[in-house]
Amino acid sequence: MSQVIIYTNENGGVSVCTPTGELPIEEVLVKDCPAGAMIVDAAIIPKGDDDKFFNAWKINGSSVSVDMQLAQTIATNNLNAMAKTEASHRLTNTAAGISNKLSDTDWLAILTTARNSITAAKTTTDLVTAVSPVEQAIQGNA
Repeated sequence: MSQVIIYTNENGGVSVCTPTGELPIEEVLVKDCPAGAMIVDAAIIPKGDDDKFFNAWKINGSSVSVDMQLAQTIATNNLNAMAKTEASHRLTNTAAGISNKLSDTDWLAILTTARNSITAAKTTTDLVTAVSPVEQAIQGNA
């Protein structure tokens, strides 16, 4: 198995150092990484939907996991940014006399469902699934 170096960075997130192999990993640890950094098996690094929430990763002992509360905050912030952009688009359409494909009532229902689903999410896959209908609605209104 390959190895990487992990440590908590100055922002409180997780940094992953993947050595090139030119130097032994132990030398890279001493030369390039801060105190507290550790060598771990690369298999402990989150993958799949967990990878989409990199900024919510936390080191727990010698493993890396996703802080779900932080991931929910990230998902909510991303949803709000998408909703703000789409609100501007919808307003522009209306001002130009162009009909939006979804009524305001339907759009708000999709947003409300997404927000409720983010709050209830237990996994990062749940978070991705919660936001998907919003992304689809936005694409459909483009």
